[in-house]
Amino acid sequence: MTQESKQKEEVMSDLNAVTGAANCNHGPMLDALMISLKVTTDAALSRKLMVPPPVISKLRNNKIGVSAGLLVRIHDVTGMSINKVRTMLGLPIPQPREGRTLKNVVYSPIAPARTRKRRGEGA
Repeated sequence: MTQESKQKEEVMSDLNAVTGAANCNHGPMLDALMISLKVTTDAALSRKLMVPPPVISKLRNNKIGVSAGLLVRIHDVTGMSINKVRTMLGLPIPQPREGRTLKNVVYSPIAPARTRKRRGEGA
């Protein structure tokens, strides 16, 4: 039984390392959102963001990390840029990959599909 519990702890530590839930404090970000949305409780914040109240509670207690969907929802509701929300969380702002800019991406024009002539329709 101790072998299994050690294995579970290793998996959870790996999961926290990937999600960043253990290293990030979401409380100040949630407080800033509450001020921005002019709400006073976590329940009201969950209604504004259209997420279940346990999600806000788990975020505040650092049990889960902010998902991409929640990040987009915060952007939609508050109007803050996604980069601003990421900096509030203490996450780095992703930089574009080298060599991938709009100037050097070539777009091919989309041609309309050819229409086939139906049988029986002729000149």
